[in-house]
Amino acid sequence: MYKIHRQGQLNNKENKSKVSKTQDEEERTKVSVIAMEDDEEMRRLERKKRSQEDMVADFVKILEQMMNPRQAVTSFVSATTGLGAVIVALLYLNNIPETASKAKELIVVLIVYGVLQVLLATAFFVTCMQTSIAVSKGVKDAFQIVVGLLVALVYVAIALISLVVGIFGFYKTICLVSYVEYMDRTSTFFCPPPVFYTSLCVFILHIILIVLKCCCCK
Repeated sequence: MYKIHRQGQLNNKENKSKVSKTQDEEERTKVSVIAMEDDEEMRRLERKKRSQEDMVADFVKILEQMMNPRQAVTSFVSATTGLGAVIVALLYLNNIPETASKAKELIVVLIVYGVLQVLLATAFFVTCMQTSIAVSKGVKDAFQIVVGLLVALVYVAIALISLVVGIFGFYKTICLVSYVEYMDRTSTFFCPPPVFYTSLCVFILHIILIVLKCCCCK
């Protein structure tokens, strides 16, 4: 009877020991899993951080290439030319006969082109400011990066529209060269000399500035 009781105690101790070992193993497994999850999370955050830094670096590099001093000069010249075009067009807007359809077309194109050039120069200098902020703050200020990207997209959109309008104005002016009439106000081809020569100078300069801007981006 004593032996049976003793054997039972030994079996109970062995069972408790096995249960304790099992619990210890489970705890160690849980700790290992948690540690692995923490390591994986840290690696994921590190990859995300590097990805953000690379994205910002590429974004800033592109903007710096676009916004160089030579581009600033061409943007200033474009804005000045556009402002002059708007002034001349507005001065003659109400002095063109109804029959002078070609002159009216040139005046409308001059106004649209001039406004676009002023907006383009403004977007350029705002983008320059945002680029400087992005360079100094990096990924620490995501808002500035987003604003800089949006302004850059607006700049590109205005530049493309301005490009099309300028080429269209150049085409309309060249088409009028052989037929322009300065004296006969009843003619369809009548155009005041200041309007015609302003259009000619502005849109020829537009073509030249396109070439210069393309060279400046290299």
